[in-house]
Amino acid sequence: ARPRLDWSRIWFGFGVWAALLAGAEIVSYFIDPDNYVWQFDLKAFLPLLAIALFILPIQTSAEELVMRGYLMQGIALISEYRWVPLIVTSVIFGLLHGFWVTLPCYFGIGLALAIMTFMDDGLELALGVHAAYNIFGATIVTFEGSVLATPALFKVLEINPLMGTIFTLVFSFVFIMIAARKYGWTDWTKMYGEVEKETIA
Repeated sequence: ARPRLDWSRIWFGFGVWAALLAGAEIVSYFIDPDNYVWQFDLKAFLPLLAIALFILPIQTSAEELVMRGYLMQGIALISEYRWVPLIVTSVIFGLLHGFWVTLPCYFGIGLALAIMTFMDDGLELALGVHAAYNIFGATIVTFEGSVLATPALFKVLEINPLMGTIFTLVFSFVFIMIAARKYGWTDWTKMYGEVEKETIA
């Protein structure tokens, strides 16, 4: 809906989401420090950092363009209500990233990204959040079975899928409330109202 890419929104999404992730990991570390293993290896980490900073943003941007850009709009063209593309793309996003145990967590992040896109009439916030999520997961904390299995700084020995899903939902709510205040989101019918379709004369 904007004439050009709004980089300030991308950086806002990236910064706020990265801060939320870092805060959660700090709290988790102090609760159970034995669950974290320091595995820093300079020779392995430097190439990883380069890939994370220069390649992952391209990957996440492509994913957002397909999922929240083309696919969400395409589904909207054949559906009557906005919640249909919101839910369908979130389910597809979840299935592409995990199954059974991790599916609820990835569905949650997919839903949050879809809500941001709907409410902000653009992909910028989702681009920033998705990049922060993947870069943090690739370079700071990883775990066995992660979508991004990398030589990150820390490895978590055991994950709690339920807590991960709860954290994701809480983060999503907090982020959306912060963004709503910052960008003046008031029309929440954008998420569930009828799809407005342009007619071609």
